This record gives sequence, structure tokens and C-alpha cells, in this order.
Amino acid sequence: MVMPIAQFPFAGPFSTLKEIKNKSGVYAVSCEFMEKFYLLDVGLSNDVKNEIANHERRNCWERFKKGKIRYGVLYTDVFPNLSDSQIVNNIRRTYKGIPCGAEI
Repeated sequence: MVMPIAQFPFAGPFSTLKEIKNKSGVYAVSCEFMEKFYLLDVGLSNDVKNEIANHERRNCWERFKKGKIRYGVLYTDVFPNLSDSQIVNNIRRTYKGIPCGAEI
């Protein structure tokens, strides 16, 4: 499945980490509430699966979620001409008010 965020085709939404790979990329954490998705956080990592599983902002995700937490990932090799930090910052500028995290 594809979860479009800004102009980027994230894989997801996933309800568990089972289908997420231990690869470099950008992750998006959202919550699903009444058939809509609300972005809670976006960031980058050399290992997105491990980063999501052990994230220091997990308490923030839990505090701001309205429904079930879902994950999306965009692996680095999808957009070789953009850095992960450019993608994260583009998304944060597009979706103002993401409650957890900040621009890189």
C-alpha cells in the first residue's frame, strides 16, 4: 500500500513493525481516527524499524494520538536526488503543527 505524505509515496500505513525493514530512510508516525490520518511525527534514521521501535518520542506519540498509531516509511533509495533531511523538512513545512519532533 502507498500512504502519500506531501508528494512522497510512503509505504504503509502499517499497524506493526513486521513489514518495516531495517533500512535507511524516513519514517512517519500517524494516528488513524474516524478513517482519517493525523501526522504525529516524521524523522529519519539509518535503521527505520529499530528507530521506531525504540524511539525517544514515543511518549509524545501516545500523548497526541487520537486513535490507533500507524507507521509509514520511505526508504532512502526511492528519491536518490533528495537527502532524508530535505524530505523530513519538506513534510514538516507542508504539514504545520506536527506535534512531535522538529525540523532537522
